[in-house]
Amino acid sequence: MRKIRLIIPLTIIFFITSCNHDFLDLKPLDAVSEADVWQDLNLIELYVNDRYNELPHGFPQWTGGLRMTGITDESYHMHEARFLDKYTQGGLTSGSLNMYYFNGFWLDAYSAIRNNNIFLEKISDFQGVEEERIRRLTAEIRFLRAYFYTELISRYGGVPLIKETFELDSNFDVPRSSFQECVEFIVNELDLAIEDLPNRNEAGELEFGRITKGAAIGLKIRALLFDASPLFNETNDQSKWTSVSDACEQLFNLSEYSLSSDYGDLFLNPMDSEVIFFKQFIDQYGFEVVDVLSDYYFHYRGGHSIDEWRFPNGDGGWISENPRQEFIDQYETISGVIPVLGYSGIASNLVPIINPAATNYNPNNPYENRDPRLRYSVLYDGTEFKGRELEFWDGGKDSRDTDVDFWWNGSRLGYGIQKSLDENWELNSGTGSDQPWIYMRLAEFYLTYAEAQYHLNNLSVAVDYVNMVRSRSGVNMPPINSSGDLLAKIKHERKIELAFEGNRWYDARRWMDAQVDFAKDIVGVEVLRNPSNGLKSYRYFYFEGGTGNRSFPVNHYLWPIPIEEIQKSNLEQNPGY
Repeated sequence: MRKIRLIIPLTIIFFITSCNHDFLDLKPLDAVSEADVWQDLNLIELYVNDRYNELPHGFPQWTGGLRMTGITDESYHMHEARFLDKYTQGGLTSGSLNMYYFNGFWLDAYSAIRNNNIFLEKISDFQGVEEERIRRLTAEIRFLRAYFYTELISRYGGVPLIKETFELDSNFDVPRSSFQECVEFIVNELDLAIEDLPNRNEAGELEFGRITKGAAIGLKIRALLFDASPLFNETNDQSKWTSVSDACEQLFNLSEYSLSSDYGDLFLNPMDSEVIFFKQFIDQYGFEVVDVLSDYYFHYRGGHSIDEWRFPNGDGGWISENPRQEFIDQYETISGVIPVLGYSGIASNLVPIINPAATNYNPNNPYENRDPRLRYSVLYDGTEFKGRELEFWDGGKDSRDTDVDFWWNGSRLGYGIQKSLDENWELNSGTGSDQPWIYMRLAEFYLTYAEAQYHLNNLSVAVDYVNMVRSRSGVNMPPINSSGDLLAKIKHERKIELAFEGNRWYDARRWMDAQVDFAKDIVGVEVLRNPSNGLKSYRYFYFEGGTGNRSFPVNHYLWPIPIEEIQKSNLEQNPGY
């Protein structure tokens, strides 16, 4: 009963009547009264399970939720470019037309927060004796409320802190709390939750997938990390980095997690020792796109079909997000050197600037001798997928040649995303996908700890934790050292290790690097194959002509609050909107 299933057969309907006539006081036969819910532990647990359903994930059909790679320097979303150009070309405004895909989150988040507040107000009505179970469910709700507030402040800065439900006579004009006030509230809530949540190894099979102590500490680390980073820590207050460091050590001291020895399959296995928090999709293959007529924003519910949406067109997929060539160039050679430093020449035929230190890089075989995480994360020409070599070359099975099946879904940049794909999925299977969305894993927090230690001038510790990630079994990249720009090395490792997992948009913004990194024009590759001998060559080009379309103005560091919220209240809009 306690294992979270995302299709809940029971819809809880609160039935309230103020009539005093006995014959009107009968309970409805097709609904559950509000009073009954808070007296029945099974119904209470169903209510909490429904709150898990409200968590966004990174596998929605279109961009939205946590599927943000297409608005970063990681990839280009070829099916939604016309909708995302406002994010990538500096044109965001507060209206629903420009923020259609993402500002629905503001509304979804506060709806979820309201439901969490209902629980916290009503749970005291429970008269049963299962106190330990109630404490744990309460801790889960506190985590979920803190999760939505953490997501809100990372996108908008300080937001209204709604801690109670509204009554008809309530004052709905709640001002924005400061960013610092929001962080303090989140951390306090999570500290309360941590006390009553179990460790991973204490949760039995029936508890699999529920929130644990490690997840709550991980969320606390994320909130503190934003607080410590340059976007919000303008004075570089070192005590904030100490708080990040302490929270990381709190997580490590649980001794519950270890780095995976199987980087490739880690993202299909929620039971992996590295996974801290994830979203399950059990028997839930469908999905629903919801356009709420009252707000005109994108809302997403249900499961996912990420395999269909990211499989190469040669296997009937859409290969939606195309990794950018300049991001591919960031994957080091196996000797630990970035092989390509940039491009020169004309926009339609660029010449790679080869790093002279990359002695084992072969421009005629550019994917050889590279960081193994490239193979685990990216679909590229010649790599093996579903028992065959991918053919991105002109005329190949995965190209945009018009003689090829599903050619219109061929990659525009010569790449696709491999990470999280299940190669056993078949186009004609009649089902969607069921791999989990992994919110948190240990490597993220090793790199967060390294970043904190750098700022606290514990450079050798910072190096050690980066090297733990690089030296894991199956990756085995050479160690870094503290010489040169150590912070740049830490940022680079985070970029590669966490690629396409939803972290990049948050990281580049909190570092205040997005004005440069997200403003670079897109480079793609065309693979040319000599039909007589099979030899391949590579033509690099500026996609869209390299006309300077990509930009990231300073106001994009925070998103605009939906204009509808501004118009019906006295909320202060973020600068630049």
